Amino acid sequence: MESSEIKLISGPPHAGKTSFLSQIAGSVDGAKLYINFEDSRMQRIGPEGLQAIEKTAAELCKRETEDRIARVFYFLDEIHNLPEWENWVDRLHTQGAGIFLTSSKLKLINEFSSRFEGRGKVLRLFPFSFKEYLRIKGTGIPEPGFLTPSRSDELLCMFLQYFESGGFPDVIKNGDIGFSRDYFEEGLQQGAVAGYDIQKLRELATFLISNMASEYSLDTLKKVSGIENEEIINNYLDYLEDIFLLYRIPKLNVFQEDDGIEETSCKVYIGDTGFFKAVYPGYPDSLGLRFENLVLLELLRREKQVFYFQNRKECDFIIKEKDSQKVSAAIQISVCFGSPAVREREILGLTEALEEYGLEKGLILTMDDEEIVKVESKSGKKIILVKPVWKWMLE
Repeated sequence: MESSEIKLISGPPHAGKTSFLSQIAGSVDGAKLYINFEDSRMQRIGPEGLQAIEKTAAELCKRETEDRIARVFYFLDEIHNLPEWENWVDRLHTQGAGIFLTSSKLKLINEFSSRFEGRGKVLRLFPFSFKEYLRIKGTGIPEPGFLTPSRSDELLCMFLQYFESGGFPDVIKNGDIGFSRDYFEEGLQQGAVAGYDIQKLRELATFLISNMASEYSLDTLKKVSGIENEEIINNYLDYLEDIFLLYRIPKLNVFQEDDGIEETSCKVYIGDTGFFKAVYPGYPDSLGLRFENLVLLELLRREKQVFYFQNRKECDFIIKEKDSQKVSAAIQISVCFGSPAVREREILGLTEALEEYGLEKGLILTMDDEEIVKVESKSGKKIILVKPVWKWMLE
């Protein structure tokens, strides 16, 4: 963590970025300065104020040591709230300071990567994974291949609790899904401050949460939100994605329409599975869609590029490794894999994707089924691993 790279910790509000900053601060030696730019007073600071901060940092260095030069470390929380923050951070980096930034705005990743190419590193933070959930609960992380039946039952029960609560730290620690509802409202209120119609924003967000892991059409969103202009709807969607309330996942196999226009379909997923119960406590449960959403978040934690496949059949997730153009995996999601009709549908969709991208093995994630399926295809035999999702999340 003491390299010369500028670090940006990016993730949703309340996911633990500030706590992570504190952990980093405890692991480095030198003068340390923390500033929270969510404080409205800090957002109005001008050039003279920034110089005063640098002067304070220099004084801290003198206190740290008398016979050696201490390095200054700046921990700048929610840096996007500071106008023209890039110029100041650039100057601090030129001075040799260690710099750790956080931001709850997704779009800042591209801005940061462009400005500090070769000098910066992005660390993405998500609501807690199942492994992190187990650590909070004081449970050791077992090896998935060495589990007794009783231990497997215990872990499955804990997974179901995690599945219901989602991964926000305070929700897990307090056992109160109300925190997720508060986070949802907070995002809408910030949107209102930014100039969005809060009622339209709410209607759009609640509709998308109730229809997670599904394709949407702009015509449907027009009816739901009352917004007629497609550009404005896309601006609203961009905002909801920017605050990590949702993710849009594109279809990989793009076909030409009869009129020569490319199809640009995508599915929408929510930033944490706990939002569903928080926003729709009495809504009929879409168990399979929440299950798929959970897997999507885990894939993003693992820094995968994620797409979906749809031709004659459908495959839920097509994976490319980070910074790669080659498809590396195909994954199908099925809560219950037992019935013949479900098995046929899921295997056919996965096999078609394996054929499309020249893969020999596929994966079907279930609630608790586990087996190996061998399938004959046009290009030869395919191997399909059927695995409980909670075991996969422990790998």
